[in-house]
Formats: sequence, C-alpha cells, structure tokens
Amino acid sequence: MKKSINILLAVCFAFLFAACSDDNEEARTPQINVTFDKTNLVINESMELRVTGVADQVVVFTGDKDHEYALRQESNTGFPVNKGLFTYSYATPGTFHVVVVASTYDTFLGNNIKENIQEFDVTVVDDITAIDAISTSITPNIYYAELVNNVDWVLRLPTKYLYNNKEVKINAAKQRLTFEIVSDSSKIFIDNEPYKSNSYYNLSMTHDIQVLSNAGTTRNYKLYIPIYPEFSSVTAAGATGKLTRNAYYQDLQTYTFELPDGTDKTQVKIEYSTDSDAKFYAGGSEVPSGATIDLTNEDTEYTLIRTLEENPAVKAVSRIVFAY
Repeated sequence: MKKSINILLAVCFAFLFAACSDDNEEARTPQINVTFDKTNLVINESMELRVTGVADQVVVFTGDKDHEYALRQESNTGFPVNKGLFTYSYATPGTFHVVVVASTYDTFLGNNIKENIQEFDVTVVDDITAIDAISTSITPNIYYAELVNNVDWVLRLPTKYLYNNKEVKINAAKQRLTFEIVSDSSKIFIDNEPYKSNSYYNLSMTHDIQVLSNAGTTRNYKLYIPIYPEFSSVTAAGATGKLTRNAYYQDLQTYTFELPDGTDKTQVKIEYSTDSDAKFYAGGSEVPSGATIDLTNEDTEYTLIRTLEENPAVKAVSRIVFAY
C-alpha cells in the first residue's frame, strides 16, 4: 500500500512540473532608457532619475558609501526603483559613479536572469556657508539667536533666570556656543580662530563669524549678544516695584506694587532707572521717568527696549507687566 502511494505522488509531481514548464516564459531582453534632471549637485540637493523600457526590476547603485556597484559582492547594495522614479541626495561632496541595473528573468523560479546596465557620473560640491541656527545652552534653558538682515545673528540673554525657583545670574563671559549647519565639511571661525564646540566664549561682546565651505567659498556674519533690559529701580505712586521673572519667557518681567490706599490708578506717577541706556515705552510711546501712566488700561503694552549703538538694527525688548 505504501509503495502504491509513493508511486502516485511521483506521478503527481511529474505532472505538476510539466505544467509549470509549459507556463514558463523566457526572460525578455532588458532595455531601458534612463533620464536625469541634473548631474551637478550641491550636497543635500535632490537628483531625480526616471527609467522607462523593458525590465522586471531596476536597481540604482548611487556610488557613495555602501552603495558602490563595484563592491556589490562586499555587501554594498543598490536602491530599487519604484514606478520608474528614483530620487536621491548626497550628504558629502565628491564625484560618484552611478550604475543603473535593469534585470529580467524567467517566470519559472526566476531563472535565466538577464541584465542591462547604464552608467553615469554625478558631481557633488559643498559650497554651504549658511548657518541654520546658533544657540547657547545654559541649564535648564537653550537660548537661540535670531537671524537679522541675513548677516546679523542676535542672541538675546537675560541678566538672571529662574532655576528650581531661585534666581541664577548668567555668567555671560564664559559660555559655549552651538552652530547648526547642513554641511559637515564647512569650517566655522570665531574672531578668526577655528570654532571648537567644547570651548568657552565671551557672550558679553560682539563676535565676528566666518563660514568656510568645502568648495572654498566664505560668508561673514556678526553675532550680537544684547541683554534683556531691566529696571534698576522702579516706583509707582511712591511704591517700590518687586521684580518676578518668568521661568519660560526670558523677556517677560512682572513688577508688583503695593499702591497706597486711594491711589488714582489712571494717573500713576512712575519713576525709574534702568540697568543701561534702555528706554521705557507705553503703547509704543517713550515714557520718561516722572511721567504718569494709566494702570487700568489693559490694552497698553509696556516695554523696555535696548538698542545697540554699534548696530541700531539690533534690539533687545523686555515685555513689562505691572501688577498691583
């Protein structure tokens, strides 16, 4: 009985393979046309490659690290093309040999693979000189600079900040700087000296910044570091204001007054001095010390504005709130 079953299975397998062989289609001859929008790129710029023609599969070896066709036997890999479109960008400069491999194969178990190969070179340059961000980290805060006029970076810092509900004075003369830039090859110089991420810089002064790209192009910036202005002293109707800082908004300052009984809050005499040449404004109009203000008008915005003498376009604005 067992022998009969084995014979029957053998016959079935024979018929099965015969049927598969009859349905097998021989691999077509691969023939593709490759077009690309550009072969001269800058780093991180996308290249678009389109493939048309006859192929069961198309793979692109981009020629950069881990994707070289010549090293495919050493675990270098290519990228499959989906629906005839492939996009790619290079993170490093150089000349890269791109190989496009089109394959066809028999329908039966994928045998009889045929290939068609097309090759071209891509040149990638790194002329990146644009700085994306400048910051300094002073626990627990990170302070980011603002780009003004495309050449001036403005890093605004408070005199003090809150940490664990305590006021901490910033040591601006000794802080680290962090630069964010697309290119890993670009070099940054601060006051003509190479930038080092672990070095300390004096953030109480203006610095000259230069970026030198891998391609040799340069771009110059200024880094201005104004301090948010504060009242050295401020009184309203003779009552001394007490400053409360905000842990999240470094430019926000609240001054609380215990006004005398019967004070006309629509005509409050305010006397003050500032920690520098900052000016005090109410609703956009400068208010000299000794003038009167209306504390009941909630729509009035109070500000202290410091303008740098060396560059009037650079300002540090403190938002002021009066509480009573």
